[in-house]
Amino acid sequence: MGYHIDTGLIKDKFKVDCECPLCEIQQIVEEQFLHEFLNDAVMEDNSRIRVGKYGFCAKHFDMLFSRQNKLSVALQIGTRVDVLSKYLDELSSAKDAKKIANALSDAQKSCVICSLTEESMVKYYKTIAQMFEREKTFYKTLISSKGFCLHHYSELLRYSNSAGFMKNEYVKILSGVQKRNVERLKGELKDFCDKHDYRNALKPLGTAETALPRMREKLYGKKYD
Repeated sequence: MGYHIDTGLIKDKFKVDCECPLCEIQQIVEEQFLHEFLNDAVMEDNSRIRVGKYGFCAKHFDMLFSRQNKLSVALQIGTRVDVLSKYLDELSSAKDAKKIANALSDAQKSCVICSLTEESMVKYYKTIAQMFEREKTFYKTLISSKGFCLHHYSELLRYSNSAGFMKNEYVKILSGVQKRNVERLKGELKDFCDKHDYRNALKPLGTAETALPRMREKLYGKKYD
């Protein structure tokens, strides 16, 4: 079986000095879907049906609304509200209220852009594992990286079987890279804390100055608008 996706973007983003190259990849994937749902998708029946069914999460609504094409957002949100309106009729019993409450709660958890982005990211998780198995140079690329945010690290582990006969070695290297880089950040975070002791007032902070936001990225992923 061949690669699931083009490897060029993976190689490019593993060269970036960051705490998670997969966050960099996800940002690009997400941006592609945001562009799609602000342009061509608004006129496609299948896309409007998906928006009606799944809607947008608050994060992606805000990202769409921050762009120029407000009409596209309004049309698609109108489609979503039409679908949700079946849950907004006047109720006459507590039994019905609980059923509607559960349905509305589920409706707020779905997002067409989240779903499409995650589908694409699964292909990247699998391809990275395949690259480890088939490209000798990628071993060095992985081992010299700064690891991943916890979400993307867990997903890489989930799809580690895609590394085929190298899967055990892949998991060993992957986990070693992650542990080493979390320890690196822990050390920098300690240096940041120690700096606040008056006895270390003249001690240079160095990379520890940005330890906290980088630890945030390691724990929760990259934050971007």
